[in-house]
Amino acid sequence: MKIRRCCGAASHSDRIKIPCGCGPSKRRRPCFAAMGVLSLCMEPRVRKERAMVETIPPALGSPLREGPRWLGYGLSVLLVATATLAAVIVNQLVAIPNLSLVFVLPVLIAAMSFGFGPALAAALLGVVAYNFFLIPPLYTFRVADPGNLWALGLFLIAAAIVSALAAQARRQALAGAAAGEQAQALQALARELAGAANRQRIVAAGAEALHALFHAPAVILAPGPEEMILVAQSGLGLEGGAEVSDGDREAARWALASRLPTRGGAYPVETASFDFWPVVTPLRSHIAIGLAISGRDEGRPAQPERLVETVGGYLAVALDREEYARQLLENRVQKASEQLKTNLLAAVSHDLKTPLSTILFTLQTLKRFKARDSADRDALLDLAETETARLSGMVGNLLDMNRLEGGAVAVRAAPVDAADLVAEAVRRAQAPLAGHPLANEVTAGPRLMVDASLFESALANVLENAGKYAPKGTGVRISAGFDEGEGWIEVADEGPGFPGPPEPLFEKFARGVAGDGRPPGTGLGLAIAKGFLEAQGGRIEAGARADAPGAYVRLIAPVAAARTQPA
Repeated sequence: MKIRRCCGAASHSDRIKIPCGCGPSKRRRPCFAAMGVLSLCMEPRVRKERAMVETIPPALGSPLREGPRWLGYGLSVLLVATATLAAVIVNQLVAIPNLSLVFVLPVLIAAMSFGFGPALAAALLGVVAYNFFLIPPLYTFRVADPGNLWALGLFLIAAAIVSALAAQARRQALAGAAAGEQAQALQALARELAGAANRQRIVAAGAEALHALFHAPAVILAPGPEEMILVAQSGLGLEGGAEVSDGDREAARWALASRLPTRGGAYPVETASFDFWPVVTPLRSHIAIGLAISGRDEGRPAQPERLVETVGGYLAVALDREEYARQLLENRVQKASEQLKTNLLAAVSHDLKTPLSTILFTLQTLKRFKARDSADRDALLDLAETETARLSGMVGNLLDMNRLEGGAVAVRAAPVDAADLVAEAVRRAQAPLAGHPLANEVTAGPRLMVDASLFESALANVLENAGKYAPKGTGVRISAGFDEGEGWIEVADEGPGFPGPPEPLFEKFARGVAGDGRPPGTGLGLAIAKGFLEAQGGRIEAGARADAPGAYVRLIAPVAAARTQPA
């Protein structure tokens, strides 16, 4: 995966400012000089902590993101005013030593809630308020006792140290919370991508993850025939949410063409409202990740590239995996198609050639010898008719299988007597059953809710299969019954039975006997019977007979509702 980033200098707003004020009063100069030294000593540490937090940028618009700076300073002033009022009231009621500790509370609250700057402002305001309202002479900034001046300076230094430590703890807590939130979003993305089965789910999961990480509208665009196509989005259409414009599509196209990210409202497409990052996988899957994070009141995250690159890497791996799976499926389908052609040729080449040769020989004989004897002529015509019917049956099986695989089987279910179904199926399988004593025990039986034509075809295929594989002279029995809302018709023979588990014999081109001595056929009869039964809500079962040698095949279908008698 190739995903590039643009490096830029830190903005002016990202720099840390620590005021070390000075005033015209010489009395206050030691305090502010000490504060300036403290600021210079602590500035590298604060910058280090600030940099640590910025390497894990809080999500745009999330609860972890700091509010406007003026709000923190304003609330710090309110906290100091509240502490001052409380201190003045308490000082009038009870004489308490070390009343200055009351002003430590606003510093701690401001540091934990708003950071070092508002906490430092609270410390300065606390010193001023303590001096003005509580140190004689009251209501003036003059300090009569030099000891109080040094006390104020030490209090300011202590308050600044406390505010720095509290702000550091706050930053670490914010960094941990932001890292936890991002880890949860990335973990959810990884889980979603692991179960994504197609390209659309992959890009949709990526858009949702980006929206969860940045709390900003996220889009994913891919190249189309004429322009960039929106393939996934999250957060569009929300209140204040951006929409994908022609400029955004052009910016996404430019990002993919140049392999460089673009920024909304800036070169090369100033009309774009989204920032775009290109993602190109080793298998040449191209997408552009877009985030509406530029030009917003909330501000732009400090380093969005790191998270976007992480999500882009996840998407690249998932897209390549999906492409590999698609290619593998295509190869399997192609291989299965080739195998199907091979099986079809192997199954029908010999069995189609035999009846065609017989028909051709019969016609040539009739034409050559003019069939002087009517008996010989009738015998030849009967042979041609038999082989033609056999050939028609093979072609019919191939067409039926084609209907099943193409989903073109139309089911028209209606109540049908089992005896009628058996009678028609026996008539259709009359030739293969010749030479087998037939015991038809179905004289009444249940009424089945089936498509008569499909069920008769399935039953006829089962009867033909029994007639082909059972030795000549062995019997074939047909019985019927019903149980718990289902009816069944069973065909049992006295042949050698199934050579193994019966389930594989219901697959296409499966044959129970291999070699040149196998009965003629395509190996589709049982597969067609199973397909026709399942198409109308039935099923087929098979196994070895328990009462005698041989096998049975049972066709099961729903029983029709009982007919109501008129009152």
